[in-house]
Amino acid sequence: MRETGRPNILFFMPDQLRADFLGCYGARFARTPNIDALAARGMLFDRCLSPNPICVPARASLLTGTTSLENGVLVNGAWLRPDRRECGLDSWPELLSQGGYDTCSIGKMHFYPWDASEGFHERVVAEDKRQIGIRDDYADFLESRGKCKRHGREFEGYRENAGACYSPLAKEEQVDLWCADQAVSFLERRDGTRPFALMVGFPSPHCPYDPPPEIAALFDPEEMPPPLAETAESEALRPWLISNMKNPWADLDYSVFTNEQKAKVRAHYSALIHIVDLAVGRVLTALDRLGLSDDTIIVFASDHGDFVGDYSLVCKNFFMDPSIRVPMIVAGPGVSRQIRADTVTLSDLYPTFLQLAGLEARKDLGFASLFQDAPDEPRVICGATHRGFMIEKDRKKLARYVGGTITLHDMEADPGEQVNLADDPKWQQVRQDLDRALTDWQVAETIKGHREKTIVYAAETKPQPGSDPGILGRNWQRPYPWSAETARR
Repeated sequence: MRETGRPNILFFMPDQLRADFLGCYGARFARTPNIDALAARGMLFDRCLSPNPICVPARASLLTGTTSLENGVLVNGAWLRPDRRECGLDSWPELLSQGGYDTCSIGKMHFYPWDASEGFHERVVAEDKRQIGIRDDYADFLESRGKCKRHGREFEGYRENAGACYSPLAKEEQVDLWCADQAVSFLERRDGTRPFALMVGFPSPHCPYDPPPEIAALFDPEEMPPPLAETAESEALRPWLISNMKNPWADLDYSVFTNEQKAKVRAHYSALIHIVDLAVGRVLTALDRLGLSDDTIIVFASDHGDFVGDYSLVCKNFFMDPSIRVPMIVAGPGVSRQIRADTVTLSDLYPTFLQLAGLEARKDLGFASLFQDAPDEPRVICGATHRGFMIEKDRKKLARYVGGTITLHDMEADPGEQVNLADDPKWQQVRQDLDRALTDWQVAETIKGHREKTIVYAAETKPQPGSDPGILGRNWQRPYPWSAETARR
């Protein structure tokens, strides 16, 4: 008989899924009935922000409950230090594993090395669609069918449609449905004596935008919502993105990005989201069939969004809403049906998972459980990547970018971020207040990020006779690293 009192956890995390392309977030063109039904019976957070709108930084922050300034991961080419545990950075799967949960991750995690456990008992891996050289479990599956991972440039339509192409794989060979099948397999063969925590990382709708033709046909480019217009600020940021997308991982030139291409990209992106919805439905059906629904908390979120043509941009990296506003849905036993208007972050899932498991998080983390009541005062949300910094409070968002671009937007009056208020005389007090709070956060988190270098001085000005002089004596050896136990107090 299974231990009672603690729920199972089922965490769906598609890659690069913005909130407003789901039906439950207002997208009339979407085909997401399974996700919408999940939202209808649970808590939907209207404004969830990814503080680190890049794949690896977002995942490192979610995994450890720390900011990118503390954990040091601000770019995709970095990962957590190997001795992170000694430095006070525990991952939520390892804490749940130690706490008696059967933990498993399926699909894309974006760990380095790609097959690292990071605390999961079991991993079934289907990494980033762009990382075609990784021989993961999905690659083995394709090989068993005489196929292999291929770069998007080999697919029909890739260049002429600015990345919106057609997968040559059959529907049941699509990576997201394969991930769903692996999740069902885990649910069927798991150890029923312990609660489980299962994370399913769908590689879609991350580019390349490559649905099979029969799924793409469900979405008419002419019915897609028009993209947001370029601004002076987005045009200042765009050259870096154009240069980045020319690298071999994408091998696309967005110097010219036509309205027809944008519409095609948005339609194919929606088609990939539809596949994710089918995959979610497949797992939830198995959950019901196995009698697990009444004991399982289900979470649906994403690491960041995608511009898909807004401001003539694609992918993410910058702090406009298409890049940072992600879905956050929580459903299951004891979860009330409601739409929450308060702002939360993706990394709030770290203390949420620990709370569900009956475990305590570090006292100095800057994130809060999603099961806490909405705060009386507007919450301050800060973020950082290798492209800049962001702060939002009370729907007022300030961003500072590498190269000097500064933006300030009133997200209630101007949700499309078309009017930059950074130099508006009437908004200087708001700008100063946000800038001061952002600087305070940057300093505090940077200090936390270097605590393993901390030297603790003795209280006395000189050692007492017969006592260990410690740092005041000759040949003192500094302990390293900084005590993880100190971090947890």
